[in-house]
Amino acid sequence: MKKELYILKVVVWCVLISFVCPSCSDWLDVKPKTEEEAESLFSTEEGFKSALAGAYIALCEPDLYGKELTFGMIGVLGQEWARDQGPVGVSQSAYNNFLYYRYEEVVTKPIVEAVWTKMYKTVANVNTLIEYADLKKDVLTGNNYEIIKGEAIALRAFIHFDLLRLFADYNFTDSVLSIPYVKSSKPAITPQFSTKVVIRLLIEDLNDALELLEKDPIYTGQDVSGIDNGYLVNRNFHLNYYAVQGLKARVYTYAGKMKEAYDAARIVIEAQKNADICPWVNKSDVNATNTALRDRTFSSEHLFALNTTKLIENIKGYFKETLSPLKSRIAPKTAADCLYVTGDYRGLFFESDNGAENVMSKFWQMDNQVVGGEIIRPKRNRMPVLRISEMFYIAAEYLKTIEPQGALDMLNEVRRHRGLVEELTNTDPIAIQNEILKEYQREFLGEGQLFYYHKRMGTSRIDVANAVYKLPMPDDEIDLGQRN
Repeated sequence: MKKELYILKVVVWCVLISFVCPSCSDWLDVKPKTEEEAESLFSTEEGFKSALAGAYIALCEPDLYGKELTFGMIGVLGQEWARDQGPVGVSQSAYNNFLYYRYEEVVTKPIVEAVWTKMYKTVANVNTLIEYADLKKDVLTGNNYEIIKGEAIALRAFIHFDLLRLFADYNFTDSVLSIPYVKSSKPAITPQFSTKVVIRLLIEDLNDALELLEKDPIYTGQDVSGIDNGYLVNRNFHLNYYAVQGLKARVYTYAGKMKEAYDAARIVIEAQKNADICPWVNKSDVNATNTALRDRTFSSEHLFALNTTKLIENIKGYFKETLSPLKSRIAPKTAADCLYVTGDYRGLFFESDNGAENVMSKFWQMDNQVVGGEIIRPKRNRMPVLRISEMFYIAAEYLKTIEPQGALDMLNEVRRHRGLVEELTNTDPIAIQNEILKEYQREFLGEGQLFYYHKRMGTSRIDVANAVYKLPMPDDEIDLGQRN
């Protein structure tokens, strides 16, 4: 066995960083291999910014949220894609095996192991940044200590949460171990914890991050357009204050603590209402006559999105440049039981391509357009991770039994901003939960959330197979880490 694959034995000073220009589009990887090099990196504020940017970039890789943890492996596990279409329909392909939850096959195992390894490697890098933020606090100007450290702690929680949702049973008893929660950059074996303990550690990290991010300009309302070369603009590409509140709501929902989830979601909902945080997408941006300029991911509504600059490469063979693209398992349009009813904006993003109909175009990447002599840049390179709409779904799920009409109000608010005139009226809690499921299927198609929804709800069978919700840890992790 190759010990270098054992993630908790990685050289923790290998911090993936990038030297960033103001547009955050060009990066130079710098990988310090010793404590001396780390000291040098974190001796300047630019070093901290680059290290934090590098963590976000790592999450954009195809092995993670650039593909596998959004429309790829997780999309297949959530049964989002038709089983006879595209890469899913190729017999013995990785996605065909994922369709039936065959994690140990020779074609699936490397994909699963890469998720574990690269996620924990990013955790190690983030932990190094957190430790140096305190050691080198004096080099950080303005509010950058609080903002950078707050984001890093939130990233640690974000990564661990998805590792928990992937590699642990949905079981909250003390005796069932889940994953290691690593809070140190030092090369040591971190013990596994129960899911209940991991949830506690997640909430502790999120609360610590929120306290620090009270200096976040998205929360304070500070005008930062001319400050720090634009470093603090475009906060929805960072785990900002409201994104962390949204993540907290998601964690509490997974833990079944719906009142706490509602309280966190409500903070974000009120911020949208009172401070125009993550406003609803403008209809004219969705159905623009020039289709290249349509806002296909409803970018104004992103609490947190990854700036995936290679998204155009990642979708090739899946939604572009292929005669056999991935197709939605549930017919998107025209069928009696279609996913999108007439008028739903989301139904606009199923188009024809290479002779194939109903190809999901949400992630299509369009070129710049010249309009009236002016160059207009389409809203591209965005992989949504947290949306404002999810906060309304969480609120509705909490309210469905204690205030059913309030739950419907939450769902109808989203529906109105999706172009749907007809309001939901059935106050039966089961009917409300069914509508929430439909919204997850519509809203998050290709974004990786449906699998986790079914895991949380205990769905035993999704479409063609009995679901297996716990992915196996890498063999080396089990052997060398003595994992259960």
